[in-house]
Amino acid sequence: MKRSTRMSIIAGVAVFLTLVSGISFAAWTASSSTTATATTGSVAVTTGTSAGASTFSSLGPSTYTASNQTVTKSIVVQNTGSVATSLKDLVIARSSTSTLTGSLVSLKLWVGSSTACATSTPIVSTTLSSGTVSLSGLPVSINPSSSAILCASTTFTGNMTADAGKSLTATLTVRTNAGTSWIATDSQTEAKRTITQSVFESTVPNAPTAISCENVENDKEYITLSWTTPSGFTAPNGGYNVYLDNVLIGNTTNTSTLISNRGNNSGNAIVTDTGNGASGGNSGNLTVRAVASNGSTSASSTAISLQPRNGNSGIACG
Repeated sequence: MKRSTRMSIIAGVAVFLTLVSGISFAAWTASSSTTATATTGSVAVTTGTSAGASTFSSLGPSTYTASNQTVTKSIVVQNTGSVATSLKDLVIARSSTSTLTGSLVSLKLWVGSSTACATSTPIVSTTLSSGTVSLSGLPVSINPSSSAILCASTTFTGNMTADAGKSLTATLTVRTNAGTSWIATDSQTEAKRTITQSVFESTVPNAPTAISCENVENDKEYITLSWTTPSGFTAPNGGYNVYLDNVLIGNTTNTSTLISNRGNNSGNAIVTDTGNGASGGNSGNLTVRAVASNGSTSASSTAISLQPRNGNSGIACG
């Protein structure tokens, strides 16, 4: 830009710095008719790719399936202005419609060397509660028409059962600065800076189906109990509970298991009683229930009856 200057010697020079939106300019004026005009410079930032795609929105929507689960994403911070800039702060605005408390989702930020976002120091730690978090401690200067990688990780620190089905929506705004007064606000639209964090909600599962029983021929104190995964029963879940006459005797993550009448649990089986051939341990009805991740159980499967085998010491399908 062409710079023209007309100067005269005067007393009492006043200096004014004017900031207008994302454009900053400095003008020097004297009390006489003599003026001086400085070159203009712009301070502007966007959390997006060079093609304009949002990168902050990559943090959501995210659904947590376990406590202390972490989501880590890389955020591209582009300096679209004409002067070098540095990170100033992050403004977090939590939606009033959120049902999940913001303090239950921790947020960590650091400067990354690549989109892989390997953890490095220093780290700014906060939560997704509303407020303004200073980023001035993160050592990065972004030259004009250049970008930096801001790594962000969110972790759900609440209780899966207590917070099941809850979610929070937050709008995140990065601001940068140049010098002491020039401030730029993320130019991405609010929708592209808004993320949703949710907690998985278990529904009561359907009962296991096609339950079957098979005697173990080479050992008369074992049977194999099998069933089919009920429709809609997906991870995460709590596996399957096995009951004898409606009394819980074990849990498995598989769709089949050995059932034993032995008290020493040899063969890694679910045991029907506490002693080999104990009274009542080799007869009754076996049922299976699917268990959701929050501990809720399905209705019982069809029952499989047991009967003695090998005198009173063994166990057999009824």
